Amino acid sequence: MEMSSLHWSGSLLHREHARNTRIEKALFSPRAETRPVFELQDMQRQTPDFSAISPRLLRELALQKYIAGDIPQDVYIALAQELPMQAVSASGAVEDLSDVTDDTEFDFRRYFQNQKVLATTLGDEDKAQTFESVLGFLRT
Repeated sequence: MEMSSLHWSGSLLHREHARNTRIEKALFSPRAETRPVFELQDMQRQTPDFSAISPRLLRELALQKYIAGDIPQDVYIALAQELPMQAVSASGAVEDLSDVTDDTEFDFRRYFQNQKVLATTLGDEDKAQTFESVLGFLRT
């Protein structure tokens, strides 16, 4: 019986690795005339109708604009806040907003216009300026 010593050599490891590697070829090649299976709507290209937009979509749009640096933080906070259960209109009537969900279309232009008028009437110039900035965002 013959005895040999076991010495590990880096070159043997390399040779062993080179022997076991395989070159894999693609099973198919993509055609040059590929087209997308579906298309996502780009929020940047189209201007949403803020008189009939869901709160969820408004928050997503506001977040995109805030991350891009297009709107300041106070405008983003005003746009991202959830609607209250009730709101007071500029004429003083109480409006029930409890049936508005995240997927229900809502007239945010009228809502923020009423909030601006109320803030101005009550003398809260900081809030009125914030709502004016929000209305400027909704106009663009």
